[in-house]
Parts: sequence; C-alpha cells; structure tokens
Amino acid sequence: METESTCKVITEGGIHVPIVVPNKILVFAPHPDDELISCGGTILKYTSFGASVVVVLMTPGSGGYTKEEDKEQIIAIREQEYRNATKNLNVADFINLKLDEVEIKRDNVNLVTNLIRNQAPDIILAPHPAETHRTHRNTSLLVKEGVYHAVTGSAYGGYGKNVRPLGFYYYESPSCKFSYVHSSIFVVADISAYWTEKVGIFNNAYASQAEMLERVMAWAEKTSRLRGEEISCEFGEAFVPDTEYVPLKLLLM
Repeated sequence: METESTCKVITEGGIHVPIVVPNKILVFAPHPDDELISCGGTILKYTSFGASVVVVLMTPGSGGYTKEEDKEQIIAIREQEYRNATKNLNVADFINLKLDEVEIKRDNVNLVTNLIRNQAPDIILAPHPAETHRTHRNTSLLVKEGVYHAVTGSAYGGYGKNVRPLGFYYYESPSCKFSYVHSSIFVVADISAYWTEKVGIFNNAYASQAEMLERVMAWAEKTSRLRGEEISCEFGEAFVPDTEYVPLKLLLM
C-alpha cells in the first residue's frame, strides 16, 4: 500500500522549489532527544508544510542517572521533557515503547514490523546501522528488518497488510558521523529557516541535561553548518537513503 503525498511549491533562498510533502513521517528515536538532535530541523520544516510526524521512542533514557535512588525520578523527568520537546516540534503523536534494552529478538522485530504496518508512513527516519552506540545500532537493525517484513512478506501476522514507504533514510548523530560512513549518497535537507527554533527547543525542553547541552549542540551546529555548505545554504541535516527494499521515490529537501 502506497500513500498519496502532496506536491507543493515553496520558497527557499528566494527560489521557488517544487517539493513533494509526505503525508506521514515515522521517526525512530533510541533515546529522548535523538529525534531533535539529529533531525529536529527537518521535522520542523516538514510539519510546517503540513506533514504529519510520528516519533517512536524506543527507551525512556533510564541510563541518565548517577545515583541508583535517582533512577525513577530521572525517567519521569526525561519523559516529561520528551513530551515537551515533541510538542514543540509539532509532531502529531509520539509512541513510547519503554523498552529497558533494545535487543535484536523476535518480540521486538514483531513490535517494530507491525508498528510500521499500522502507521503506513511515506518516510521512515532511523539511526544508521554503523552507529557506535549499541542502542542506536540495534534500533537501526530492528527498523531495517521491520521494513523488510512490512514491505516484502506477511510474517508476524502481516497477511494483506504490506506497506511500501516512499523513502527510508538513516540520520546522522554524534555517535555516527557520516564523515566516517562509507556511502557515496547523502541527502541534505536545508534547515536554515528552522535552526534557531531547533536550538531553542533543545535548550528549553531538556533542562535536566545541562551537562551535555553544550557538548551536543556544539556538534550539532558544526555538523549542520558543514552539511549546509554542501548544498550552499547556512544549515543542513544529512541523511543516507537505504534503497534495498524501499525505492527512493520521495527526496528530502
């Protein structure tokens, strides 16, 4: 099943650009804040065009505590921060899977496969398989296998439920810098008009993570400027398309 997207003409840098706007983008975030750090500008951009964005949170970020007695409080704080961040990103919905550990096992493949079938997105965004961080890497592998089952077969109760997105992309992160990924194809979305808003959301929504704010946002700014230079704009976010089971029919701009 393929959904129908909308073609619009927008203005970027004073130039009128025809752009196909997906009806729905499904974003997989291993931890609270990954969706904002890696593709927050793209989310803001496409929601402003009318796309519906659903963010799937794999884990509650329970590892972000220094004292055992603070664990439950940290989980509660991070969930509220995440809700605030996704609200400010104008996402239509977020799904919190609350996995304690993202493991490559049958139950999780079933979960992700049927989530993709039920959401029937035009675009899927996920971490890259070359991620250094285990939770990111396993999220990527689960999503890739879920795409495979959702597109090609009926395993995990999928009889008559096949979906075929119009694009499947991996996003860049501090633990997977695309400069070290062997790929000849990068798609860069121009987020120049949304960069300031992205930074503001991060600074306001994730106050409990003040220690890592400066470090992560320094990486994000440097990387976004680099990606922007590659397409002659001020700020950009990079994506690597995976076309093994999803033909690239919709290009992020």
